[in-house]
Amino acid sequence: MVVTHEVGTYRVLLISGYGGVGGIQVGFVYFYTPTNQYVGYVGIIKDGAPLPDNVQHPNGILNIYFHEAELVALLDTLRNERPVYVRYHTNLKWGSVGTDREPVGEDEEPAGP
Repeated sequence: MVVTHEVGTYRVLLISGYGGVGGIQVGFVYFYTPTNQYVGYVGIIKDGAPLPDNVQHPNGILNIYFHEAELVALLDTLRNERPVYVRYHTNLKWGSVGTDREPVGEDEEPAGP
């Protein structure tokens, strides 16, 4: 089963010297629904380090992990797309952050010269 939450707001926390997850975590991106319900976080892990297992806690809170190389794309998606969803597969244990199907082109402003 895939658990899906729409992201209404998010908060970014970049950290230095954090001892959690064996000292390999460098940040968090916290997610909240449009009604301000806490969904969970994406933990940002140092490139080259093994990713911890994604998990959904008994209370439904999600912990999903990405390498730091993915942080720019993650933030770009959150800043520029709507709607954005956090998804977690309860059997396969994968997590994702992304959009739903979108029309091609979206009539976005053309890039400047």
